[in-house]
Amino acid sequence: MKKTFLIAIIALFALSSCQKSGMHLFRGDYSFKTSGSVSMDEIVAEGDTDEPASYTISLPNEIGQLEISDLGNGKDSLLVVMNTMGGEVVVTHAFCSGNEIFLRDFKKNTLLFTGDSLTLRNEVRVKASGQMYEDNTIILNMTYDGEAETNEHLYKIHGDDIRMAATRN
Repeated sequence: MKKTFLIAIIALFALSSCQKSGMHLFRGDYSFKTSGSVSMDEIVAEGDTDEPASYTISLPNEIGQLEISDLGNGKDSLLVVMNTMGGEVVVTHAFCSGNEIFLRDFKKNTLLFTGDSLTLRNEVRVKASGQMYEDNTIILNMTYDGEAETNEHLYKIHGDDIRMAATRN
């Protein structure tokens, strides 16, 4: 009886130690979709009496492939490659803790806005962190910050309601 109980306890520990965490949880290939919105606030010159324009713009939905690879340094360090369909490739590093992932800040060069009287192509800085769900889906929460210029107007861009949902292939 004691022997059977001991074997059951050992088996339970062995099964629980098989649960992935850290970099082992995140490594793999994913398909992703990103959506959200940003605010654009006009930057006016000091002393200018015109009311600055302000816009909230929905970002175009992006789809693509995401690859997360182990850097091999034993510190839960990862290489993240985002390949947006019809767009740019972004490469950054990340680290993880448990079921959370934290990407190093990176730049996106192809953020394109088109509105009634506004077309901008600019560079934004991106911060991202997220969580793994059911060993299959990563939800990244992203923040965009930058500036853009059009028709001699300068705008500050900020968005903190941007999500990427990535599903393991």
